Amino acid sequence: MRIRLSIFLFLLAWAFGCPTSPDPNTQAVKDTILRYNQLLAEGYANMNMNPLQEVATADQAGKEYRHMAALGETNIRMEAVLKSIEFSEIVVSREGTASAVTNEAWDYTHLNVRTRTPVTTQKDIVYTLKYELKHENRRWLVASIENIGQKESSTHRAN
Repeated sequence: MRIRLSIFLFLLAWAFGCPTSPDPNTQAVKDTILRYNQLLAEGYANMNMNPLQEVATADQAGKEYRHMAALGETNIRMEAVLKSIEFSEIVVSREGTASAVTNEAWDYTHLNVRTRTPVTTQKDIVYTLKYELKHENRRWLVASIENIGQKESSTHRAN
């Protein structure tokens, strides 16, 4: 009887005491969004969104390219710094899609392309974003991003 009780207690402790390993798709979705934000910031700073295609669909990368190009046409280059990101929800479906909601804090500096002097600085812009992702060719790609909430902290226009 003692052996049965010991085995039962051991199995109970093992079943409820051992941490479950995270779903690999959930972690892959997080990693894709983190990489997307890294490449997005680099793309704006370098005025080259081509590397974004590593983690985004052609349509999504094209949207970011058009925004970057519009800034460039006004002789503005943007430097963006992701200060923090928090994942509040990730849902992975069996159909090869996923969605994630994040809270992100960003700082932006808009620079004159020719003089490299700051034109506008924005600090602590907090977004709540909803990412939609697709699983293609054994990798997750950001297919769209929706801004579902935004708070601006401070904007400074240089003279």
